[in-house]
Amino acid sequence: MRNNPAENETETPRKLLPGFYSQYGLNDDGGQSSRYVKIEFTKKFRLYFPNFDARRKAVFKHDVHHIATGYTSTFEGETEIGAWEIASGCRHYWVAFALDLHAMMIGILFNPVGVYRAFIKGRRTRNLYRDAFSDKQLMDTPLVEIQKYMLLDNYPGKKKGNGIDLVLFLLTALLGTIYSLLSLVLLPFIIIYTLFIIAQKK
Repeated sequence: MRNNPAENETETPRKLLPGFYSQYGLNDDGGQSSRYVKIEFTKKFRLYFPNFDARRKAVFKHDVHHIATGYTSTFEGETEIGAWEIASGCRHYWVAFALDLHAMMIGILFNPVGVYRAFIKGRRTRNLYRDAFSDKQLMDTPLVEIQKYMLLDNYPGKKKGNGIDLVLFLLTALLGTIYSLLSLVLLPFIIIYTLFIIAQKK
């Protein structure tokens, strides 16, 4: 994400997150305090669903994952970081797993190579859902230390996976397919909620 080691020594989430939020048009707290979550497929097509406490608990670490891994908060980047978080382990952050699985499945359709590479990377690194750091600690921990903990500091650029990676990826994709089909029952409610939010914004 950033190539200057001297700069990385002093960069922390407290310094980096405001710029990250501004770059992607997010609220100052990344949307933790918002009552809804926006899923932007294109500039003109987006869906909304209600924000809730379990997501609020995960979203800060998810945002730090973005700045530590370099995955963008774009449509493509979210599919990749979803695959990476699943492969590196969502632990007891069930909402992260659920949302990541949706992102990964969309990515398999529109960004299969990027999603598979991210999955391979996740299998060889770790994330912040292990709760080794509290959110308060993370805020002022240098980015280089976070990346070192996550085993990202020496990770090669485009590492090829092995047979086990492929099998696990396919099994996750199968689970994601079943989950996505079952989740279709929620789609009408999301559409209604989206129309409600859009109407309120006018």
